[in-house]
Amino acid sequence: MCPLAEERTNAAIKKFKSFLRSHPEIVEYVHENGIKWSNVFDDWVIFGEKNDVWEKYGMNREETEEAPEKKKSSSFSLNKMLKVVDTIDTKQWQERLDTISGALTGIQSFIGQFQQTNEQEKQNNGSGQDSAGQTSTQSSENSPGQNPFFF
Repeated sequence: MCPLAEERTNAAIKKFKSFLRSHPEIVEYVHENGIKWSNVFDDWVIFGEKNDVWEKYGMNREETEEAPEKKKSSSFSLNKMLKVVDTIDTKQWQERLDTISGALTGIQSFIGQFQQTNEQEKQNNGSGQDSAGQTSTQSSENSPGQNPFFF
């Protein structure tokens, strides 16, 4: 993984841990119900800290002035949509997207290393003959040692 992506990932994990420290009820719920931390982290990255998704984890949300309005009307309205857009923190979303982008870049470079290794092995074996002096056809492609994704 590239150093920048790793740095962003570490920063995101630190922020996530800080969020969990301020909400121990989430930690307790995850332990009691055997939920994977990767799923909780994904929810945090996707939805942020101020989303209703945390109620399913047992987070005690403080009642706000908007809560009674939400209970009264569940139909779609322009006002609701504008309130949601107003609460979006673009800086947080950009940081999360950068973290995801860095992780994807790391995965791409990892796959690229496998592809380069595979191509180099094909070039090294490309002389057309194996150690016994016989012409090699498909033996390098079918060999489990040559293909890292062979199961």
